[in-house]
Amino acid sequence: MNTKTPLALAAAALVLFATTACNRNEDAAGGTNNTPAATADTAPADATATPDATGGTMPTGDAAAAAPSQTEALALVNVINDHEVKAAEQAKSKNVTGDVLAYANMMQAEHTKNMADTTALLDKNGGAPADTAAITAQKQKGEAERQQLASLDGDAYAKAYIDAMVADHADALGKLDSMLIPAATDDAVRQHLTTTRDHVKQHHDRAVEIQGKLGGTAGAPAAQ
Repeated sequence: MNTKTPLALAAAALVLFATTACNRNEDAAGGTNNTPAATADTAPADATATPDATGGTMPTGDAAAAAPSQTEALALVNVINDHEVKAAEQAKSKNVTGDVLAYANMMQAEHTKNMADTTALLDKNGGAPADTAAITAQKQKGEAERQQLASLDGDAYAKAYIDAMVADHADALGKLDSMLIPAATDDAVRQHLTTTRDHVKQHHDRAVEIQGKLGGTAGAPAAQ
């Protein structure tokens, strides 16, 4: 015979309902059940980019440092010009002859003119900037090359000079394409740098021709 009264049964049912509701509230808050609560995405942000004003991203660190300003680009061109003029003067002091002498004369004349044109553009745009890391590195590269060439004489010097001219002008073409021309913000500067590239390409190609005659370094880098 069932001895539970209707009142007792009602009380038990009320306790069971309250317990179930409590457990559901805890589950919804990510509490005690076996289902983990949803969490926010904690994946790290891209450390190499920061938002720009348009909502996109712009490079930071090394990528940003590699992009010169317009005036720095012009200053770098003049460092290259200065090295080529000094190297040509050195070659002439070493009494090079024939094609090598003609090439040195061309380097001296054309890079001197380009230096004057580049300086005029710098003056119109506030003058040459203070030396940056890129400018200093370019100067040191040229000085080291001239010092190495200075230890040579005769045919050994002539071959090494032309080898250096092939490498130098290939390097300059790469910098013009990847850094210097893209840095131009004025039409006059962009046109000057584009014309400079055309001349540098001609200098490179002529150096490669002479290199072949002298039996210089094989497989010199081709310039586009």
